[in-house]
Amino acid sequence: MSTAPHLEAGGLLLIADESLSPALVEQAAPVLAQGGLALCQGPGSPSGPRRLVLFDGKLTPTHAEALRGEPPALLLATRASDGRPSTWEARLLGDLLRGAPLLPAGASRHRLQSVADISAAGGAAARAVTQAGGSRTAAALVADVVHELAANAMWDAPVDSRGQHRYAHRRSEVREVAPEDACELAYAVEEGRMWLEVVDRFGGLRPGPFARALGGWG
Repeated sequence: MSTAPHLEAGGLLLIADESLSPALVEQAAPVLAQGGLALCQGPGSPSGPRRLVLFDGKLTPTHAEALRGEPPALLLATRASDGRPSTWEARLLGDLLRGAPLLPAGASRHRLQSVADISAAGGAAARAVTQAGGSRTAAALVADVVHELAANAMWDAPVDSRGQHRYAHRRSEVREVAPEDACELAYAVEEGRMWLEVVDRFGGLRPGPFARALGGWG
């Protein structure tokens, strides 16, 4: 990945991977500034170890190396029509780095403890899409994503005191988890987008599995 030129923002080093022109780093700076990131020219090494890597949106095995770092790099795709990061993703990144809420204000929240809870929450999120003018296809996709995220948080995340999974090995049998293992789904529709977040108390989602999966591509 090219590191020249680069821009430095506090503990972040902004670079472009080999899929992009290094000149795009400077072009992306105003968009990132809109997201609350104060960028300045940064000669030499970064002031901190965290890297923000711009790429063209197509994940490849080369990105596995970035995710294996400590701390792992942040990957930001250039999805906008002008070849820069999108404004909403820049805003989301800024909120993430500031520790601010990632969802818009007024998000609907649902406590999930059972299969029935997941189905009800998925249906509610899908209805929010259609009520906002979204298509049935978009609503169905949102329901599928809710189910996948919630199922992972409710069945795969919980572990016991020894770090052993409590439900992952018997998903088909467990219709309801213990109250202390419940998770929360939050969603909001804003500016034509559905924002989804599922939170559990275990914090077991790590970049390692993603890095291994990417490393096996090609």
